[in-house]
Amino acid sequence: MRILILGVSAIALSGCSWLGLGGSNNDYQSYKQRANTGNYNYGQQAQKTKSSNNCHSGQCLSRWNVEAAVGPSFNVGGNAVTGSRAHTELGSDLNNVNFSEAYQPGVRGEIGGSYALQPNRKITANVFYEQADSDGDFDWGTIGTQELRGGLSDYETYGAEIGLRQYFTPRRGGGIIGNFRPYVEGRLGATHLNDISIEGATLDGTAFGAGEDIAFYESGWVGSAAGLVGIETPIARHATIALESGVRYTQAQGSDNSDILGGSPLSGTNNGGSRTSIPVMLRGRYRF
Repeated sequence: MRILILGVSAIALSGCSWLGLGGSNNDYQSYKQRANTGNYNYGQQAQKTKSSNNCHSGQCLSRWNVEAAVGPSFNVGGNAVTGSRAHTELGSDLNNVNFSEAYQPGVRGEIGGSYALQPNRKITANVFYEQADSDGDFDWGTIGTQELRGGLSDYETYGAEIGLRQYFTPRRGGGIIGNFRPYVEGRLGATHLNDISIEGATLDGTAFGAGEDIAFYESGWVGSAAGLVGIETPIARHATIALESGVRYTQAQGSDNSDILGGSPLSGTNNGGSRTSIPVMLRGRYRF
């Protein structure tokens, strides 16, 4: 339900901004000129900027921006459980379980800023938090002839990213879609992953592992990378809103073998952990 509400809100807000900016050709030409030259000030404001910032040309580039974004993040790749690497000689026949089976879609939030190198190119930086709820217990396979079931604790991350965003020539939409500017962005980041444990494991309905949580992945820092595409539209003199998506890859976290010893039938099942996701973010930007 939380993901649905976020998605509906993103579409509604984006729709409102486009409805309000689907105006005349003059609106489009003004937006296009400001976007391509960096002159986001006009009229009396432009004259004020010229005198206070020694901007003699009148094409004053608004360099500093603050940004924030929120939206769902969908699991599309990576194994949370690597049953194919389990030691079959110990009597286990376990499954690979991917992130989309083990977890619900996540929620991601970002806050940061950007700096304009040119009117159409920005360096970006942000801090983020992302969390995905466990999808409950699932079938792990069998140990001997007995069925193993259990779930994983929530997937929780935070960290920081830097990136480079390239804007393209503003476009004029049709129908309810007003003036917008497409962009692409590449990012690299450092991501902290919280530890993950097996919860509520049972073997043919009987508690497995003495009924305690079983340590599975350890917490730590890993690398991440993302490629994004988006469209941005103005909603006020100094503010824009964007809808973006893409692909994000997060490296695997380390295996925690403090509970899963070499003689355990679960040995080898925690050798995955890398995750590929598709974020759908609603991004707001305010330029100074």
